[in-house]
Amino acid sequence: MNKSESQLDLMRKNIQKLTKHLNENKEYIRQSEYTVKLEERNRISQEIHDKIGHSMTGALIQMEAAKRLMELDKEKAEELLQNAINISKEGIENIRMTLKNMKPPTEQVGIHRMKLFIDEFSAKHDLNTTLTHNGNLDTISPIQWKIIHENVTEALTNTMKYSDASHVSVDIKVLNKLIRVEVKDNGKGAEKIKKGLGIIGMEERTAAINGKIIVDSTHGFSVTTLLPIQ
Repeated sequence: MNKSESQLDLMRKNIQKLTKHLNENKEYIRQSEYTVKLEERNRISQEIHDKIGHSMTGALIQMEAAKRLMELDKEKAEELLQNAINISKEGIENIRMTLKNMKPPTEQVGIHRMKLFIDEFSAKHDLNTTLTHNGNLDTISPIQWKIIHENVTEALTNTMKYSDASHVSVDIKVLNKLIRVEVKDNGKGAEKIKKGLGIIGMEERTAAINGKIIVDSTHGFSVTTLLPIQ
């Protein structure tokens, strides 16, 4: 076996090891995600049991006692029923607060999802991709986040297909009256923009919520989504 063949054999073995480690890491991540979800579910179940279960039990005891006293002592029965109502209201408020604490803020879901997508895109395509944002992201509604994510996905796909870029940036700005999302690469651009199905699709879904798409190919290629603040 000559030197080149030995090097190839070594490379194959290294690739096999890396593939094995990658698969092991994927399985570890999958199991970790499952464990976290299970622990969170158990925590919520325990919280509901501790905070709400006792309230409901107390209300039930008060109502049972009121039922027994209804004919013997109407005034006392009414007092017990009022106590049961108060306890039930407290329990309902605890349920509301528990559910509120379970749900992360909309902007965290939106920007967190976007960060994950950008990181995955950058790693998958070996393309330097950056994400920046400014302003109050809480202003962005769930439907606007959906449009933003779809438009960014389409714009990045176009960058990969046509631009020959080495860097692409995604910038989200929440201004006074509008939300501005720009995807810009440093690729070759184009003298004339040909609107394919991708750009037309972006325009249509953005217009559906009174927004606008601006496409520029003078310095690289950029797609800007403008959405009114609702």
